[in-house]
Amino acid sequence: MSTHFIHKFTTHLPTIREAINGQSDLRSNRKLYKKIYKYYKDIGIIFSGDDFTDYETVLDCIYEDMV
Repeated sequence: MSTHFIHKFTTHLPTIREAINGQSDLRSNRKLYKKIYKYYKDIGIIFSGDDFTDYETVLDCIYEDMV
């Protein structure tokens, strides 16, 4: 579990959990999605540039950090 991710996004954890459980789309909150995307990009995650693929990559990364 990545405590840095959880600490950084503590106030948004309910929304993030809904997204990784498939109950909502994280992109509906563009500001939060951009912050999370930038967080993973800054730590070295490589994104393809395809919106769908990048969203799935973000969700995968979040899942790994939350487990």
